[in-house]
Amino acid sequence: MLAIPWNSAMLLHLRYDRSPSDLPSHCDGCGERFSVTHALSCTKGGLVLQRHNEVRDELSDLAAKAFIPSAVRDEPRVQLSRSAATDASPSSDSPVVLTPSEERGDLLIRGLWQRGTDGIIDVRVINLDAASHCRKDPDKVLRNGERDKKRKYLDACLSQRRHFTPFVVSADGLLGAETEALAKRISALLAAKWERPYSVVRGYVNARLSLAILRARHLCMRGSRVPAGTMSYRRYLWDADGALALFR
Repeated sequence: MLAIPWNSAMLLHLRYDRSPSDLPSHCDGCGERFSVTHALSCTKGGLVLQRHNEVRDELSDLAAKAFIPSAVRDEPRVQLSRSAATDASPSSDSPVVLTPSEERGDLLIRGLWQRGTDGIIDVRVINLDAASHCRKDPDKVLRNGERDKKRKYLDACLSQRRHFTPFVVSADGLLGAETEALAKRISALLAAKWERPYSVVRGYVNARLSLAILRARHLCMRGSRVPAGTMSYRRYLWDADGALALFR
């Protein structure tokens, strides 16, 4: 009898809304009872952040293929705060200095929607099974996620003559409306660049995004939440003797 690989078995369980049988009984990060919903929501160990980064990196790779690698930048500053002399009145002619803030998007793509205009993208992965979302319509939850991103970043981007696109997906693989539009844009550029039918390239892009979301979901369910500092405090010191020891 041919055994089903464990990752394929997990995918089949999740597809039919069943929990895999080999999940741990308790979370190794917070000690709560472990379940699929808890795995996708627990913030201990940084796996939720890694889930976000998995989707972001896949989008960055697709964008680099559609444009050129130098047109894609990561973590662009979004908001610029205006500051001037504290004793200057609002009607004075004192120069206004734009200072960068710590608010950052995930990607900046030059020429995303229009030639010569930058587009900033911010990624969000939503767990639709969380207590705050499980009783809501999934499409509405994704729309609310896009609306929150636009409320936070859109005005600041427009004031800098840049476009802003929220990239909101669910941990189950659903794509928001803005995400669908961005996937179509990347697919059209790749189809023209590779001289392939649009339908074929669109399927390729959708498959890449779906697999990235699946890897991100799998990471939250199978990854370790135990901090590395609790396992070992020893750090290798790269002093002169230590570095030379590698070449002996």
